[in-house]
Amino acid sequence: MSPHTSTPVLIAGGGPAGIAVLLAASRIGELPRLLDEGLTLVEQGEHIGSGMLGRYVINSDSAAETFVDTITDNPVPELACLIHHPLVTMIRNHGRQALPLRIVAEFLDLVGEVLTGLIRAHPASRLLTGWQLRSLHQDTDREWGCHLVSCDGQRTQHIHACKVVLAMGAYQPEQRLHDEQVAGRPLLPRHAGRIMQSDTLLSPDGIDRLRAMTAGHEKPRIAIIGGASSALSVARVIMRDMADCLAPGHLTLLHKSRLKLFYRTAEEAVADGYREFSDTDICPVSQFVYRFGGLRYESRDLAMQLMGVANAPPEPLVRDVQITGDNDAQVNDILDNADAIIACFGYRPRRVAMMDMHDHPISLAADTTDGCLTGAECAVMNEDGHPIAGLFGIGLASGFRPSGAMGGESSFRGQVNSLWLWQTAIGEKILHHLLPQDAPVLVPVTRLRAPVLEPARGHLHP
Repeated sequence: MSPHTSTPVLIAGGGPAGIAVLLAASRIGELPRLLDEGLTLVEQGEHIGSGMLGRYVINSDSAAETFVDTITDNPVPELACLIHHPLVTMIRNHGRQALPLRIVAEFLDLVGEVLTGLIRAHPASRLLTGWQLRSLHQDTDREWGCHLVSCDGQRTQHIHACKVVLAMGAYQPEQRLHDEQVAGRPLLPRHAGRIMQSDTLLSPDGIDRLRAMTAGHEKPRIAIIGGASSALSVARVIMRDMADCLAPGHLTLLHKSRLKLFYRTAEEAVADGYREFSDTDICPVSQFVYRFGGLRYESRDLAMQLMGVANAPPEPLVRDVQITGDNDAQVNDILDNADAIIACFGYRPRRVAMMDMHDHPISLAADTTDGCLTGAECAVMNEDGHPIAGLFGIGLASGFRPSGAMGGESSFRGQVNSLWLWQTAIGEKILHHLLPQDAPVLVPVTRLRAPVLEPARGHLHP
């Protein structure tokens, strides 16, 4: 391969978010044009598809059937025929049940195999596996010089790209444990040696590492910090896999915001005795209560037990403590006496070094505490909150916040990590910027209506 080459579009990352752009194009009949125009997909692993998703030992918090939406009636025959695959049949048979993320990963790997064949069948497009994007340099035409390094570190290549999509996933930086204040104090260095982040706990060896951390304590005290889906998932995994050594009340959930429950209608919520919401918590498009901010499936079930909603039986193993600002002494006592602390502070987007046309480093909004990688149009934002020309982002912790026709409760202040939205509305937003403007992106009327009819599909919260 030539050490210097060019491509209209470079996508960095071939995991769920990276291939979502291709799937969004396929659903609206634009994948052939995207590949004919020219695309380079860079993935550090041996294949594209699931990325790191299969390592999480939890279930999805969306219905199984939503994951196969992307291939159902797909205009691309090679993708549409997957509907008859035994794995897809099994997933569809699960209907509205949750699905283990390892099964979702198997499905995405299957889709990735098909996309690999489609990319390689188009001479203008390329798939580079075993490579990483290391840095970007903006040239005088506001296009991008992309520096790639092979995963073995032995080779490099430079690609010139008109537009770049960052889909490199996310991570949990340890620095947040030094910076984030919990009851007036950072967790580190005060609790060094007793802290694990949720991403580690939810990995295959997470429970083994937790057992090692609490070795010597017959009935360990474990504190979980967080009130979002990942924190409730952590609690359920510990209850499931360490039930032999848990005593009642020794597993404590500490959270700042109150726990929020997803409901399909306000009437259903009230019928269950759940009234902790207002009009600003109801999506105007779907009428769902806490459409984006609410807990779902197994996390929701546990929260209902802790809150006593709908006559759910209490969960004796878990103690629920909200951090109010007035109970710092109680919270610090819990943390000081915990044998292990699981921090569920969410994720931050991965980024690469970037230089502008004057060889100055480009600082991003995402470099600040809780800053978002992208804005409303999925463009990567600089430190001043302005979009950077030709640079886009998608995926976990990218910071996308829906608005307008996508709906969502107006009170929602978080970010949406929805595989289904990546493959539909969010992916389509990016496509509008990637494809030539002389021919409009084809979005059939039926597709435009889909997010309205099924407005809460495909959520993933590792």
